[in-house]
Amino acid sequence: MPRPPVVILSGVRWGFLWQRHQTLATLFDRAGYPTVFVETTGLANPRPSAFLRVAARLRKAGSGAKRQGDGPRVYSPLALPPTLRVFRAANRRLLLPRVARDLRKLLGERAIVVAYPPTRTTLDLIPRLDPRLVLYDCADDYEHFPGAPKDIAATEEELFARADLVSCTSGPLLEKARRTRPDAFRSGPAVDYGRFAALREQPRALPVRTVCFFGHLGRERLDFDVLRAVARAGFRVRLLGDAGRAEKGFLERPNVEYRGEVPHGRLPAALAGVDAFVLPYKAGGLTRAISPAKTYECLATGRPIVASPLPDLGEISDHVYLESHPEGFVKALRNLPHTETDERARARTELARQNSWEARFRELEEGVLRALEGRT
Repeated sequence: MPRPPVVILSGVRWGFLWQRHQTLATLFDRAGYPTVFVETTGLANPRPSAFLRVAARLRKAGSGAKRQGDGPRVYSPLALPPTLRVFRAANRRLLLPRVARDLRKLLGERAIVVAYPPTRTTLDLIPRLDPRLVLYDCADDYEHFPGAPKDIAATEEELFARADLVSCTSGPLLEKARRTRPDAFRSGPAVDYGRFAALREQPRALPVRTVCFFGHLGRERLDFDVLRAVARAGFRVRLLGDAGRAEKGFLERPNVEYRGEVPHGRLPAALAGVDAFVLPYKAGGLTRAISPAKTYECLATGRPIVASPLPDLGEISDHVYLESHPEGFVKALRNLPHTETDERARARTELARQNSWEARFRELEEGVLRALEGRT
């Protein structure tokens, strides 16, 4: 049967650090849903250092959609961040009507909308698309984002109420959503399991020499005290990701190996030689509700993981080593020759296999199709 089109109202650019937004767009498109990935319409005012990137996006905004290989089409909307009343008025009266016309032309028929940032821009755009169904895929606690609109909690409540389906990536997000939507359900992170096969075949190295963190290296979430302590303890710290907001000077420290941003498809090769992973997140409102997208990717390698005790990671504490302080991370890494076994490594990879993106997408798709059938 022909599948309806899907439009992903993303919170990131297509070329940004690969995460759930791009993955679901790719999987919907691959499953036969003609998919358009709409790059972020903004959450906060851009930093001055990002001006050139913003200018480049404005030049290509509204110029159509470019297909990504054999994957979804990517559309760059011309929109202002919903941070000021004048910006919102310009979006509503001038910019969003054009975005909606472009998207309706690209989609050809009424689409399934998968929404991410719960901003006034998203709320104003959705009805202009006349969607078949709206899924709010709640992937972050936006109230704690630096620079987010002051009314983000209110606009999220409005999206909770207006969406046909609400999915949440973590337990804390699900708890919050169910205060408004008792029917909200959990759809956590997952992994392209087969991609990490080569790493699973590499022999484990104990004692550990090289530890790795990959992802966004921002000071807002990442605990650099842990990374400094691990490097001082003699471990080599390999970092992969955008270092635009990393601590100044940290990347030049002894025992720190910074390899820059790595395309998601090349990530397994960039992890060759890694003996263990660290997930050192700061405690606070910005991190309490996250379920790190990289969790199952790390588990799929079979390598040990030492992580901060986020609520969602506590649920898989049999498979990760949870530590609250820099000294605890160092001690756990040093003790791995005594705590690690082949059985623990196999259990990690099996947990990752059970949480493949294929399985996660099937669950999400079934929920969408049931909701569509209920509306016919």
